[in-house]
Amino acid sequence: MFLFVKIQQKSLIIQLDNHNLSAAAYHVTLSKKETIWDVTQTIKKSKNIKDVQIHFQDKKNKHLTYFYGTGSFGVPPMINGNFFGTGTFDSEVEVAVVGKNYEKKLYEPKDQEYLKIDNRYVPVLGVMGDKYSSQLDKQIFIVLSIEKSKRLIANNYRIIVDGKKALDKNTLKSVLGAKQVEHLAQKHFLINQDSWILDHFQELLMLFALFVLLVFGVIVWIISNKKRYRNLLDEGKEPRQLLFEEWEFFVLLSGLGTVFGVMAGMFITELNNYIPLLIYNISSFILINIIYILLLRRRVISMNRGQ
Repeated sequence: MFLFVKIQQKSLIIQLDNHNLSAAAYHVTLSKKETIWDVTQTIKKSKNIKDVQIHFQDKKNKHLTYFYGTGSFGVPPMINGNFFGTGTFDSEVEVAVVGKNYEKKLYEPKDQEYLKIDNRYVPVLGVMGDKYSSQLDKQIFIVLSIEKSKRLIANNYRIIVDGKKALDKNTLKSVLGAKQVEHLAQKHFLINQDSWILDHFQELLMLFALFVLLVFGVIVWIISNKKRYRNLLDEGKEPRQLLFEEWEFFVLLSGLGTVFGVMAGMFITELNNYIPLLIYNISSFILINIIYILLLRRRVISMNRGQ
């Protein structure tokens, strides 16, 4: 359970390091000169693209992103305040959400916090962050005013589109009339799909080591019971019956150990997805029992021939 929690934590940190974008996000390059307003309204009016967030990342300032969302989109963890709501995107006033590194830099004359950017003060709705340190702590997300979004050229920014559910590349390209739509995992995404194993190599290695220890435990179990097997065979126990009875006892103990171990872990810790944990434990349980049967069968047959 601990190792799966570590994998979950690392996955979260990697996602936060990438502006809270999923590994299914796309980098879009437009084919013609359009404003940020044009792009956001095209997405908003589309019947084929729902529940997305669009990041217009400043190419000169890696910590600044102009944000737009429609429907139900992914929200980063918040330390205080709120993230952008649906009504925020049709405003005449710019508003921001900042990473926790800016928390002490905010100006609060009365009940509203402000962040000073380029000699102007932008209202801040909330502070993003988690108990873990990540690149999100250094980010500034701003929702543009309608007037400003109509002035800024979209292609001057790095356009990232990320859906709550995986988007269809061809649909996205058609709706936006894009010149190019690239999956972030191919070039620009730090946590690309091909490197997931490398990102979690240490935890996966520990899971493999845990399985090896279980196999070692099976070997020790069989060796330590060698004398008892010999006595049972000498007393006339049939090899097949001995094998079945010993496996019954082993499967009971290993099954109870697996069930209670998983249940204890679920009470102590919390996972967003328990399926990988269950798959690992069920697979390990089945493989360990197969290994036990094969090794015990070999041992019993060898001892029976030696009588």
